[in-house]
Amino acid sequence: MSSSRVEPFLAQFFVLLITLMVAACGGDQSAQTSPQPSRDPGDASKKATLVVSIGPLAMIAREIAGEQLAVRSLIGNGDPHHYAPSVTDRVAMESAQLVVWLGPQMESVLARQMALLPEQQQLSLLAAGGYEFDGADKDDPHLWLRPRNAAVMAAHIATRLAELNPGQAQEFRARARDFSRAMANLQKVQDRALWAYRDVPIVSTHKAYSQFFGPAGVTVNSLSGSSSHQHGARAMLEHREATAAEAGHGCLFGEVPVNERDRQTAEHLNLGYQALDPLGTRLPADATYPQLMQQLLADARECLGAIPDRSAEH
Repeated sequence: MSSSRVEPFLAQFFVLLITLMVAACGGDQSAQTSPQPSRDPGDASKKATLVVSIGPLAMIAREIAGEQLAVRSLIGNGDPHHYAPSVTDRVAMESAQLVVWLGPQMESVLARQMALLPEQQQLSLLAAGGYEFDGADKDDPHLWLRPRNAAVMAAHIATRLAELNPGQAQEFRARARDFSRAMANLQKVQDRALWAYRDVPIVSTHKAYSQFFGPAGVTVNSLSGSSSHQHGARAMLEHREATAAEAGHGCLFGEVPVNERDRQTAEHLNLGYQALDPLGTRLPADATYPQLMQQLLADARECLGAIPDRSAEH
């Protein structure tokens, strides 16, 4: 082959080779950048959301929701009586499958936002009824402090979730039944632990603990009819007179954090002092309802333990 014919041939050969190399590189690049099948993010991203107002309700709701729904609590360490939802909270409420709260008696400011939600999207537990008030103030909205009432709350939540999710209705109801049995046992344990103190002076800074102590026959005297811890002079004098004969043989229970005003009030009334945490603000985020009640009982007994056990006298 002459050199004149070889040169064009070689030129065409190199052009063809370069074209094939470019095509191959382009093909590899296409394989790297082409969209890949998206991974299934899992059930968590597909779950409907159950929004609740306070931590204890979240504990109860999680017992019923299981893995079917995500549970979000609106109020962390704030006061439920004065909580107002943020923009993010309002968005969460509007997109939730169900919003559970106690009612305006407990979350008065939240009531304004709840009024904007459709009726079928919300559940007011106080309005649902069916609760026990034996030994408790009829206007004490802290119903979750009595395990048997927590079981009633769980039943209300299960009923609504069953209506909204017919396919999981049996699971919700089964969990509510299991929770109810567990709460009956927990109530017995709590009542036995408090029964020995039913005749000693028990005072609270406001009406918050009659549901906790009441089932055991322990009467709780409140220094205030509101949640603002306003200690009226008349109430202080009345309780000082009632407890004078039992100096040091009673307890005043406030709420966390410990504060000097409540401590001084307890000293003024000749009572021991202990701050309780009815909202579970100091428990881990994944704490359960039984853990909340166990911690409350343990904290209460920090003060009650200093009182002589007079149960043998009866």
